[in-house]
Amino acid sequence: MSLTGRVVVRSLAVMALVIGGVAALTYEMVRVSGRTDIDALLQDEATQLGSALDDQLSSAAGPGGTVSGPEAERAARQALALRPSGARHVSLVTVNGARLQSTGGPSRVATLMYGRDAPPTEPGTIRSLDTAAGPLRVLDATVLDEAGTGAATVTVAAPLAPATDTAATVLRGAAVAGAVALTGGGLVLWLVVRRTLRPVRDVSAAAKAISPADLTSRVPVPATEDEIAELATELNQMLARIEQGDISRRRYLAAISHEVRTPLAVAEGHLELLGTADAAIVRHELDRLRRVLEDLTAIVRGRDEIDVRRELVFLPDLFSAVQARSDALPHAAAVTVEPPPPDVLLGDQIRLEQCLANLIANAVEHNPPGTRARVSARGGDDDTIVLTVADDGPGIDPEVLADLFEPFATTRATGSSRTSGLGLAVVRALVDAQHGQVRIDSGPTGTTATITLPRATP
Repeated sequence: MSLTGRVVVRSLAVMALVIGGVAALTYEMVRVSGRTDIDALLQDEATQLGSALDDQLSSAAGPGGTVSGPEAERAARQALALRPSGARHVSLVTVNGARLQSTGGPSRVATLMYGRDAPPTEPGTIRSLDTAAGPLRVLDATVLDEAGTGAATVTVAAPLAPATDTAATVLRGAAVAGAVALTGGGLVLWLVVRRTLRPVRDVSAAAKAISPADLTSRVPVPATEDEIAELATELNQMLARIEQGDISRRRYLAAISHEVRTPLAVAEGHLELLGTADAAIVRHELDRLRRVLEDLTAIVRGRDEIDVRRELVFLPDLFSAVQARSDALPHAAAVTVEPPPPDVLLGDQIRLEQCLANLIANAVEHNPPGTRARVSARGGDDDTIVLTVADDGPGIDPEVLADLFEPFATTRATGSSRTSGLGLAVVRALVDAQHGQVRIDSGPTGTTATITLPRATP
């Protein structure tokens, strides 16, 4: 997933958590507020009914302030008549062992409180109960007579369903509003994040376009003065350091090349005057030193600075030169040069001879004794010609294969047979300069190196 997608998804997740938390908090606040409102209703109705009952009990009191059972029941009925049940509650009075209930009130609650499943009275408490009629809020209050004893108990009950339904309605509305906000907010957030991260994409595209052959390019620095601008600035400074290091490296190797070529030429000139076997050995080593120097120079110059000629190369002529060069080497018997098709490619024959010679040397010298190499050519796809050097050796270690074209990479890095590791790097530099491609495939049955070059067309 892209950076824009990750930022949007994580932001939406945070938004969803916040909206969910707010919705849950709103639901709880509405539910508690509704219960508080019901409690206030119950307390008010209980106070009003208790006051009416107290007045009726005072009127019916006999000598000493006592009220007989029948008189107490009559007083309770009169009080319930004065303060009957309402649309939201049911009022009851328990007196002389009898449970008296006014008419009206929510039907299910009224039926419950009148029947045998009515909750027992608990004077002095207000509580929530789960009943057959749904959740209820019930308040029981004791009414005292003139003697200070409990004459009756007033009960007021109200259903909690309206408060819960209101809270649920609010929660559903919050959920719908949250979904709409997440959808619209997600779209807006995606546009904002994408616009905000546009400098990152510009920096990334510019960084991808920078190649080792041209280190003068720089990434654009946005005028935002933020972390992205700081990153672009640091990248440009790093590119400047790399460019300076590359320039220094080129100058250093150019100086070495200049300083070494002159004594090599002088030494070779003097060796021409000698005819001894020792002179031949020294001349061979000087030739080897010259080739290493030329290889280093070719790698440093890169594709755009290597001196190559792109001209018509007749495959039979190229393979004849490769055969002649191979026959002069000690491992000539291990190399088979197959007749090529009478085709023409576009390249530099001298450089291609050098490339194929390096690949042949790698195929024979970097494998166990007895390994054979085969050189062939064939027509490729899209007007190309493929030159192949294949061996039947044990293959190359995959860890080495990944970096095989890098300078100084070699499968024989120690011992008396150690090599410079420049052969394949030189091959890649020369093939790149001819606008071709080179690759190596290896496995347990052998290694195959292929050079792909354009076919010469009219």
